[in-house]
Amino acid sequence: MNLKKAANLISNYSKNWRKKWLYIGLLAVVLVAGGWYLYSQTTGTYVPQEFYAARDRAATVSQRIEQLTDASVTTLGQISTADAKGDYKLGLKLVQQEIDRNEAIKEEAVLLSEELKIMATNLGAVKPKKAAEVGLQAATTGLELAQRLVNYNSLAEELLVEIEARLKKNGDPQTRQRIEAIILRMNEEAEAINGLNEKYREEMRAFDRIVK
Repeated sequence: MNLKKAANLISNYSKNWRKKWLYIGLLAVVLVAGGWYLYSQTTGTYVPQEFYAARDRAATVSQRIEQLTDASVTTLGQISTADAKGDYKLGLKLVQQEIDRNEAIKEEAVLLSEELKIMATNLGAVKPKKAAEVGLQAATTGLELAQRLVNYNSLAEELLVEIEARLKKNGDPQTRQRIEAIILRMNEEAEAINGLNEKYREEMRAFDRIVK
């Protein structure tokens, strides 16, 4: 091999070697960037703004529900006292107020369900996975709460029917027993509603701790 050929071979090898290292360098950059992207997808946090907006609205609804149910429990005690005293007209008046209040509770239950639906539909984009799981638990708790509100409303309507029957029959003992049984169930539902409300809030606090 003459000197010129040797020089050309060395030059070509050097160029190829530089190209090879350039390729390796670029490949390394791509791999690092891709690895970082995958890592961020696994360990990063992301919550859609729609989820937060729906959650804020749901929190406002939840607070109104708590206020309404607390007032309802107070009224139930007043109804029971009026019934025990034989003041059926007052009892009927209080029950009518309770029905009006529970119409408001039913409307709030519908609003809560709508916001929970928006939250649930956005959970697929939430990162990390653990946060999405906790968010799903909260949405499930919220839906159970909404169902309890529907049950409570149905009992209030049933109570009005019994009070009206008792008023017409001047204190029929059988209606009183049914009234007491309904009020007991309504109190149980009210306690369950408040408990689910607090559970929902705690699950949302757990969600926030994960995505911080």
